[in-house]
Amino acid sequence: MIRGFYTSLSGIIASMTRQNIVADNIANVNTPGFKGSRSTQADFGLTLASSLGGTLGQLGTASLAVGMTLDQLQGPIETTTMPTDLAIEGDGLFVIRTADGSLAYTRAGAFVVDMTHTLTTQLGEPVLDTAGRPIVVPGGATSINVDPNGNVAGTGQRIALVAVPVAGMSRRGNNTYAITGQTTPATGQMRQGFLERSNVDLATSMTELITIQRSFALSSRALSIQEATIGDANDVGRVR
Repeated sequence: MIRGFYTSLSGIIASMTRQNIVADNIANVNTPGFKGSRSTQADFGLTLASSLGGTLGQLGTASLAVGMTLDQLQGPIETTTMPTDLAIEGDGLFVIRTADGSLAYTRAGAFVVDMTHTLTTQLGEPVLDTAGRPIVVPGGATSINVDPNGNVAGTGQRIALVAVPVAGMSRRGNNTYAITGQTTPATGQMRQGFLERSNVDLATSMTELITIQRSFALSSRALSIQEATIGDANDVGRVR
């Protein structure tokens, strides 16, 4: 009986976790360079048994949200005619320095030249070159000229691109990522005057959201049935 409670409740929790992830994807469908997330789930019983070193038989007891993966599929590249907009075609992440001095990585290339003639993100975080220095536009210019390899004309600087790691990359907010471990140069190229759009497909996400809602409803119904069954058992066993 109690096993049924765990099964139903874990289904509800897993559905809520998946719903939060899909809702975040939908909210960022128009965010440049955004990569959608996918939730991964495992059998709760097998996960528990593995951690304890025991066995629970063949019957799965419940589902468990165990992690989240990033969909690295290339988003559509669209022209903007803005010279400070840069899209990465293929593998790669821009390197930026955040307000707290740490490094962050992003696919969002909607950059601007600020009052100090430095190439920055929309939040004012400088874009770095391969030597870890901010990109400074010479001669007080407000625009840039970038070739496919990231070389910025008149600066002697090359915009850094690092490869997307197989593991060790996580979201850190503002459409940026943190990377643990060493980074390596990327193989992608840049397209000036273009932006990579979000790789989230709205129709697919809405379909997934409907599926999650139905799963939530079924798990909730199963929980109600378990409660009613235990109530009936108590009535049968009650001394009259």
